[in-house]
Amino acid sequence: MTAGLSLSFPHILRKLSFLTGKRGITPSYEANSFAQGKLFPMILRFSIPAAISLLISAIYNIVDRIFVGNFVGTSALAGLSICFPLSYMMMAFGLMCSAGGASLFSLFAGQREQSRMNASFGNAFGMAIAFELALTVFLQLLADPILQVFGVTQTAYPYAIAYYRIVALGCVFQGLSQVFCDFVRVSGLPVLGMCVTGVGAVTNIILDAVFVAVFGWGVTGAAWATVIGQVLSVVFGASLIWQGKTQVEIQAGTFRFDPALAQKVLSCGFAFWIAQMAMGLISLVYNSQLGKYGGDNAISVYAVVASIMTFVIMPASGISQGIQPIVGNNYGAGLYRRVMSTLYQASALSVGITCIIWLIVLFFPRQILMAFGATPEMLELGVTGLQTNFCITPILGFVMLATTFFQSLAKPIPSIVITFLRQILFLIPFIYLFPLAWGINGIFVAQPVSDALALVVSAALVLREQHLLCGRGAK
Repeated sequence: MTAGLSLSFPHILRKLSFLTGKRGITPSYEANSFAQGKLFPMILRFSIPAAISLLISAIYNIVDRIFVGNFVGTSALAGLSICFPLSYMMMAFGLMCSAGGASLFSLFAGQREQSRMNASFGNAFGMAIAFELALTVFLQLLADPILQVFGVTQTAYPYAIAYYRIVALGCVFQGLSQVFCDFVRVSGLPVLGMCVTGVGAVTNIILDAVFVAVFGWGVTGAAWATVIGQVLSVVFGASLIWQGKTQVEIQAGTFRFDPALAQKVLSCGFAFWIAQMAMGLISLVYNSQLGKYGGDNAISVYAVVASIMTFVIMPASGISQGIQPIVGNNYGAGLYRRVMSTLYQASALSVGITCIIWLIVLFFPRQILMAFGATPEMLELGVTGLQTNFCITPILGFVMLATTFFQSLAKPIPSIVITFLRQILFLIPFIYLFPLAWGINGIFVAQPVSDALALVVSAALVLREQHLLCGRGAK
């Protein structure tokens, strides 16, 4: 092999050293920097890569839908939409382990407890594999009943089952890619954390173009593109952890199961599990109601709405994930004033960015729908549906930050309350009740009403927590 072609994987990592602001890939994570650095630049440094990482993750499903909608047709797009709850189920267990473990990792880092930091990773890693393997078996054994529950139509079934069978094989890779991404990020390497998901997303886009557009493999090609992308994300993330590029130290006891710690990991990440499973349940409910009122065209419109909703809220989600190590470290160090200041500065940033994307959706709904190969029938329903569904979306910037804020303090109950009320107790009844008064458009009204109520709850809980922290001292 010539010198010009002999780029080893570690050499490629060294070439990425400019991303960390250090010589080499030496982790830049220091508890003191979280406690003493200027907050807003720090929020930007951690939030921007996290937001990009989540946007990249959203691309997996969105790219599949764009290629399938344009090259296969409406029924195939409906088949992928029917499978949308599947992706949420796959992410739910991985996120529960990764988010919970990463939150504790940040708290232990603030307390300078390296062994407990390592154990947080080891337990999150092991539980993610166990949960995702169990989910794979469950999904494969009950494929037909699950698709029936998802509301599959007769015309969409052949596409849905083909996509479902293959994508379900990627559960473990989906979960582990999230674990690696989160632990790289909270180790003070947010850009490399972004790259963990970026590797898979770029692969997915390229393979979608090749498999669907060039080879004509349809939904099967889109499914394999997704799984292969996830595998490469895991390979890249694992290389960062095991080569010592992060603050995780792989030792003999790192992967020893600790029941007490595992329980804390699951409790801290449980709000994310509820959020993802609820989104899967909501997709199911939406598909059922939209199929009842508008058939495959309405379901296909929801495929677009759900994809764009994911895209709109990803910056807010990224900022909420970005402040996680900042809040966790400062809370662990007892710097409560910095904890609250981080939340409020991040909230202003989150709402501002979400407003920009929100305006694009409101003013260019037709162009967005056309990108997904919308038919005239889809356009007739979809323009109004998009504008209605997103009418007050910017408030989610604060709601999502509030959820992650409590999780970062290792106080899962308020996070669970906000998530449960917004995505289950409020939204699902509204999806069934509002169409009785406003027809199919009532289905799209349910989301903004639910979000407005969640804002009230979130603000009340945050103000209560601020009062409690102020009572402990003004550091």
